Amino acid sequence: MVLVHHPTTSGGGTLLERADLSHPIPENARKLAQLVEYDESRVELGTHSVFVREARPPGAHYAKATVVFLHGQSFSSSTWTENNILRTFAALGYRAIAIDLPGSGQTRGAALSQADKPTFLMDFIETLGLKQVMIVSASMSAQYVLPLMTSNRHLCCVVLVAPSNTHEVVNPSSYIVPTLVVWGERDTSLGPTAAANLKNLPSVKLQKIPEAGHACYLHNPKCFENFCVNFFDLIRSYHR
Repeated sequence: MVLVHHPTTSGGGTLLERADLSHPIPENARKLAQLVEYDESRVELGTHSVFVREARPPGAHYAKATVVFLHGQSFSSSTWTENNILRTFAALGYRAIAIDLPGSGQTRGAALSQADKPTFLMDFIETLGLKQVMIVSASMSAQYVLPLMTSNRHLCCVVLVAPSNTHEVVNPSSYIVPTLVVWGERDTSLGPTAAANLKNLPSVKLQKIPEAGHACYLHNPKCFENFCVNFFDLIRSYHR
């Protein structure tokens, strides 16, 4: 699905480009997040034993979709438990999964070459039997995601947080997965570079997060969550 094909108003731009993603998450959802519990497990994937944290909608409610969170370099899946990010998404009806990428955290097995990273993510998604996954990818974990964005076989949409390796996007029109690119206003390196390199993707929204640096999801988590959730809801509205 490429939102660029949906009608535009006289103001021009795609539906995604014109979308207001700043609507605040209801406070009752944030309160409900306090009731969400984390599960920890392992997924055996070839030579890797992948450590997984998961938060599900409370009360065994059916999940709207699955969101997989990928951490940046020098971080781990615990990044997404800070400020209750996983729990907030679960309270809003999403199955929220965060993994320790190979070479990080509690995942056992060797670090991967850049060439092997997309296959690893694809295998993880298929092993869990997930369909049309939403991805939140921070910084260097873009190496796992960018090569998969030329097909919508596995990915429904992607949030790229100040992603690395965007200089490798040499044919933007082939990256058909709807994409939200976010970065902190104090990020003077990867964020602005990514925005410049990805602005011509066929279905993309560029969103700067105020009062935040490179790890904008930690510095201004509420703004980050608002942008992501509104983006996901918009994408879901066109998958029904």
